[in-house]
Amino acid sequence: MSGSAVPDALDLPPGVGQRSVSYRFDLVDGRTGVRRGPVTPLRDSVPSLIHDVTGIIVRRVESLTLGVADARRLRPLTDRVAISMVVGGRAYPLGRYMVGDATQLQTSTGSTAPLVLFDEMFVVDQELETGFEGAGQRVDQAVLRLLAGLPIGEVRVDWTELTSVSSWSPGNTRGMALRDLSRQGGFFLPWFNHAGRLRLMRAFEPASQPPTIDLDASRRVIRASVARGSELLTAPNRFVVVSNDPGADVAPVVGVYDVPASAPHSIAQRGFVLPKVVEAQLPSQAAVTAYARTLGIQQTVYESVELSTPADPRHDGYDVVRWDGSLWLETGWSMPLMPGGAMRHTLRRAYPETDGGEL
Repeated sequence: MSGSAVPDALDLPPGVGQRSVSYRFDLVDGRTGVRRGPVTPLRDSVPSLIHDVTGIIVRRVESLTLGVADARRLRPLTDRVAISMVVGGRAYPLGRYMVGDATQLQTSTGSTAPLVLFDEMFVVDQELETGFEGAGQRVDQAVLRLLAGLPIGEVRVDWTELTSVSSWSPGNTRGMALRDLSRQGGFFLPWFNHAGRLRLMRAFEPASQPPTIDLDASRRVIRASVARGSELLTAPNRFVVVSNDPGADVAPVVGVYDVPASAPHSIAQRGFVLPKVVEAQLPSQAAVTAYARTLGIQQTVYESVELSTPADPRHDGYDVVRWDGSLWLETGWSMPLMPGGAMRHTLRRAYPETDGGEL
């Protein structure tokens, strides 16, 4: 066997825009993890997998319809559907999903089942029966305590030195508490990844990271699909987080993050401040500074682009993408789960840090 690397079946030669692919849908018992065998969507339905970080439930599958035989096998309350993309004989996982909405359509041979599937954040995002407190604990540990006992498998959360003193009363949702904790810990918002694991990743400046996906090198972007957008006229260039304990006789603690001076709407280039001010209950100066930075990295819309490529399971969550000579943070994508379907990506422009970046 030679020492040369085996070409990845996902890497297309220049000028080639399609590959031979198929998709697999397996029923999994959500209580035991035992696979119950494959199901096949009806040919006249085109399921679509959507990844959108703006919602608490980041991933969903729409327009998936099972035929009569598969509909009889489905146990909507306990079954999960594991989806994978098969390329070159290898299966690439695309996540595990639960039935969020099921309708039976009666036919002469039985009932078909049009389904909407959600990732397992649906399990997380239920109301708290008792209150939950950060209690000064490190945020990564508080997250694990918040999620303890839920049937969602392994949770992958990065380490953080930041702590939480926030509390959430009964009736608030666990998903709301989890998103609040993610910002307090300096994390990107949580999502269930391709492996079906809940992931909390420390937020980073995209322009300071090596790209995980290089679309310039592969030339896989469908030229006619590119659509650019911008909210530079109204986008904030300063994020301010204020932590004010109403029961304490001390001045508020304030954290500030300015967008990089290389951005066209920065304070340095625009000449005045457009602030976004948020109040949060945080324990220290380091915590409010990290919260402001995370908010700025995650919420700021500098310049965006939507484009299409052949379906590629290497795109997961918060990937840094090189395209058109620049770095972009991928904040969403969608793909039809059918051979030949194009994958649509939403990218947000990354600007390098300068001395005018973080305060």
